[in-house]
Amino acid sequence: MRLLFIGVAFLFTTSAAAQSRWTISAGPEWSPSSGGQFYGARVRAEYDLIKPTSPLRLRFETGGFWSPTQSYDGSYTIQALGTFGGTKQVFDLQFGLSAALAPLPRAWFSPYVMMAAVARQSWTRGSGWLQTPGAAPQYFPEATSSAGYVMVQPGIGLRTRIAGRVFQVEWRHFGYKRGQPTSLTLGMQLPF
Repeated sequence: MRLLFIGVAFLFTTSAAAQSRWTISAGPEWSPSSGGQFYGARVRAEYDLIKPTSPLRLRFETGGFWSPTQSYDGSYTIQALGTFGGTKQVFDLQFGLSAALAPLPRAWFSPYVMMAAVARQSWTRGSGWLQTPGAAPQYFPEATSSAGYVMVQPGIGLRTRIAGRVFQVEWRHFGYKRGQPTSLTLGMQLPF
């Protein structure tokens, strides 16, 4: 137990000059869904392949997403099919590369624009129902599905130095299509 406390103390007392190229980020992710918004949490680990103080940043990243089971009501209608609703839960793993351009990389506040290309494997579990006009509701039992794909994630961010630590706030939109997820993460560069 003492070793754990010593490790945590070391993590928060190491000077900024000794910080590594690793950044850990976490935050909410949401996407428009039938019946409202669909929410979950995104976690990401990033490793800077180029020195983090240069104007161009190239990072390897890996992470995941998890959402609790959420329901959507019958307020969504598909023409010619009818109204549908149900429940769903999503989990995914992803890895890829991201590039960022920061015009002021050594400033206290350094805004940047970025673009990531990631491979994503997603698992969805849910059930549903469909109400066709003039017919009885059709129910779909709970099932799990999986999909893998490559997507781009444009975004903007802000890196700042506070009390000798480097923090970042990053907003990303997954893909170019309307209805794709958006995330807002807060990250900290690790000191080891």
